Amino acid sequence: MEINIINEQKKIKLPVQKLRKLIKQVVSEESLGFTQINFIYVSDDFIQRINKQFLNHDHPTDVLAFDLSDEIETLDKIAEIYISLDRAFEQAKSYKVSFENEVARLTTHGLLHLAGYKDDTRSAKINMRRRENYYLRKFGF
Repeated sequence: MEINIINEQKKIKLPVQKLRKLIKQVVSEESLGFTQINFIYVSDDFIQRINKQFLNHDHPTDVLAFDLSDEIETLDKIAEIYISLDRAFEQAKSYKVSFENEVARLTTHGLLHLAGYKDDTRSAKINMRRRENYYLRKFGF
């Protein structure tokens, strides 16, 4: 599987190798059958434009995950996950965790959405948070 990590926010350095290991493990354990996943780390402004364009929500969010397999005529199964590093920075302060930890959580969160996890109810959020914590502990984030 091809994993592309694209940091559109040049001012913030990402722990690329640790993220890549985390991503591979989540993909394996959650049996995600994608041939390519693009992780695009962006600003609030960028993710707000994507959120408005595709979901009609005119505000920034922390993570957006898209399964592009049905949109692209190919045998490959492709996904894109957009993560706002501005949100990650603010949420890390709010949750009193490191920036690296919050980026790892949001990366995992996006993958779990692709695996079918939801966070639209209290119990679904709890279940997703438990799964996120499992992976973060496993990789020392």
